Amino acid sequence: MSSVLHVAERDERSPISGQMSRWMEHVLGPSFQHYRPAECWRPAVNLCEHETFYCIVVELAGMKATDIDLRAEEGLLVLSGERFLPENKEEPGSVRLHLMEIDHGRFQRAIELPENVDIDRIEAFYRNGYLWVRIPKTV
Repeated sequence: MSSVLHVAERDERSPISGQMSRWMEHVLGPSFQHYRPAECWRPAVNLCEHETFYCIVVELAGMKATDIDLRAEEGLLVLSGERFLPENKEEPGSVRLHLMEIDHGRFQRAIELPENVDIDRIEAFYRNGYLWVRIPKTV
């Protein structure tokens, strides 16, 4: 029997606030998150399973590996950090923004780990804007 990784929504707000936010996103669609600037954004995540390990790929363009925090705690793999607003320092002066679709600010994702993983052997690397996390299964 195969275990599956699950993305767990770890909500730091009050339960009613979290319920309202999920309801608004359900009613208004995914674009609702663009109107919540004070909250954390959630980077896109791919999860896949191989015979001997799980693989997680997270889209984090424009960041440095040192700005990404990844830890295992209480059965969860928790990813957090902060991505800053992209700016072109080669073109100084005032700028009028007409469209903003690139999320920035604090982010967090929590992925529920199945029981059959070896958290002591988790490996991660960041390359070309993607964080790759390899989570070995126990034998």
